[in-house]
Amino acid sequence: MIIAIDYDQTYAADPETFNKVISLFQEAGHTVICVTGRSEDMGEPVMKSIGKIVPVIFAGKEWKNEAAKKRGYDVNIWIDDNPSMVARQILIGGGWALD
Repeated sequence: MIIAIDYDQTYAADPETFNKVISLFQEAGHTVICVTGRSEDMGEPVMKSIGKIVPVIFAGKEWKNEAAKKRGYDVNIWIDDNPSMVARQILIGGGWALD
């Protein structure tokens, strides 16, 4: 599996615990990445923390899912305090789906 973790208000809210979670996922053979809504010019704190242990994707103004796919990651699990930023949502048959 590929697991994507957001930075602001997610990883940054409790880095110590997330580092343990990341290690567990990696030990189980999963790929963990960070996908942040920040642009690269605002990325220094990200790279100094989670960027030392996993690849970081700076989505900027892109949907996070699109930014990850452009860089070769088809994410299975998103861990994000604001999931509406992962992808455009569309209503299908009474339920929500990612576009």
